[in-house]
Amino acid sequence: MSTLSMSTAQASSSKLHAQTDALAANASNPLALEAHRDRFHERALKDVTVNSNDGGMSLDSSNPLAVKDEMDAQKEYFRRLKFTHLEQEAKRNFLFTIMGDEPQGVQPGDNEALEQRNAQRKAALKAFKAEIEAMRTGAIQLAEENSARSMKVNAEVAEALALQKQIRDMELELARIKATHPPENRLTVNQAGELLDDQIAEMQRLTDTIGSTSYKVDKAREEVAATTKEVKRLEREREREEARAKEVREGREEGDTKVDELCRWLSTSMQLYRSLLGIQSVRASTRGPSHLLHITYDAPSLAKSSSGKAKKGADAVELVLEFDPASRRLLDAQLDGSDMDIGEAVGIAVGSNDVPGLVGDVLMRLRPIQA
Repeated sequence: MSTLSMSTAQASSSKLHAQTDALAANASNPLALEAHRDRFHERALKDVTVNSNDGGMSLDSSNPLAVKDEMDAQKEYFRRLKFTHLEQEAKRNFLFTIMGDEPQGVQPGDNEALEQRNAQRKAALKAFKAEIEAMRTGAIQLAEENSARSMKVNAEVAEALALQKQIRDMELELARIKATHPPENRLTVNQAGELLDDQIAEMQRLTDTIGSTSYKVDKAREEVAATTKEVKRLEREREREEARAKEVREGREEGDTKVDELCRWLSTSMQLYRSLLGIQSVRASTRGPSHLLHITYDAPSLAKSSSGKAKKGADAVELVLEFDPASRRLLDAQLDGSDMDIGEAVGIAVGSNDVPGLVGDVLMRLRPIQA
């Protein structure tokens, strides 16, 4: 035991002499103090935590006025470092005393190896983090795609359920129809086709009937409108005639016969004019929007046709004149009761609106001058 203690003391003494020689060699170097200071700052900045209260670590070393403060801070740091070292050594000695094992010491190069290992592990951890982030991004994308797909599937499922319900309803309706209508009362495909063709033909006939009826209704509506206008015009004429008749009655009551004489003269003149023109009667009518004037001639019993041959049964020949109600101009004319061609005379009369000339021309044609 004593031999072991002596060997330990000799080893410590040799280490102490070696360190003393190193300090002496460094002291002979004029830049030894600056090297120690730089090494101190490097180790201090590396080992001291961020929350350290050593104010000297943040001092500017280039400021000469801060040297004393820096030295005080360094001394305080070394005192704390010494206290920590003594505390750790006491713990190690205590554990060595209890456990009986020599505590493991930190060998040169262990920290560098640990730093390299930590760097490798940090790089591997960073790669794992990148891979996990990629997996997370892929998982989020897959979740979004699955959500959209799930919504689509839910919609399709709902549609399928609705269609299934409709199919069941149709099956029930079909079963009810089959139960209501026995097979002997059902139509075959050919019978149904024939019935459908008959219905289509009937619908077409009804459509044509509706079209023709609509045309007749429109035409009747136009005739009613024209007749209504004519009735209103005749009502106004009747009012004027009634007013004139009232004046005549009042004149008769007062003993004035001038109006009666004028009426007799007018009637005589009209009768003479009709006899001269060969007119038997005159009447007015309407056809659609046009106004018609029917002039009946008292032609001979044998009227000459346009071919020069006699035509029997033509005692009464009627000239129908068509007028425009808006402009009151002659639009057209036709001769009924004779095959005489008056197209040229009608064209001339329509162009010049010469109704009396047309009436006289027709009379001259019906009553040719005897040789």
